[in-house]
Amino acid sequence: MSAKKIIGRLLLAFVLVSIGFAAGRQTAGRHPPRAEILADGATTASRAAPNQPATAEVQPDRVVVYYMHATFRCITCNLVESLAGELIQEEFAPQVQAGLLEWHSVNYQEAEDLASRYDVGGNMIVVARFRGAQEVDRRRLDRVMELVGRPEEFKAYVRGGILELLEPRV
Repeated sequence: MSAKKIIGRLLLAFVLVSIGFAAGRQTAGRHPPRAEILADGATTASRAAPNQPATAEVQPDRVVVYYMHATFRCITCNLVESLAGELIQEEFAPQVQAGLLEWHSVNYQEAEDLASRYDVGGNMIVVARFRGAQEVDRRRLDRVMELVGRPEEFKAYVRGGILELLEPRV
């Protein structure tokens, strides 16, 4: 293969990757956070931050699902969020409406306290169980990027992590 063909293919690969990243950035800003879509009429701004207890009210027992992502998000990163949000909307809507389950998409590069608490170094989903304001259990779902290309396996993996902490312990 000639050097001209190799350089041409490298340039084409670079252009395609650049287009993919640009498309990912554009689509990331078009959708409201899933927490706003799933919440029972309240906006995320009207609620206490998920990692900080409300000062005036007692917080109920609940499970919080965090999608931890970086500032720059590619198409795959957005797909992880979309599949997980879709799963929660389709299968856990009653728990969300009852306040037993919350969904938060969090930029771990900006939320350093959460990134440190969950030892986040890349995209992942963290499922945390709270009793009042106290976190009592958690599960890191590190394989979401690996499974995103197989939606049924991805959903089974995330569903299992949520159910493990959502179902009451006897």
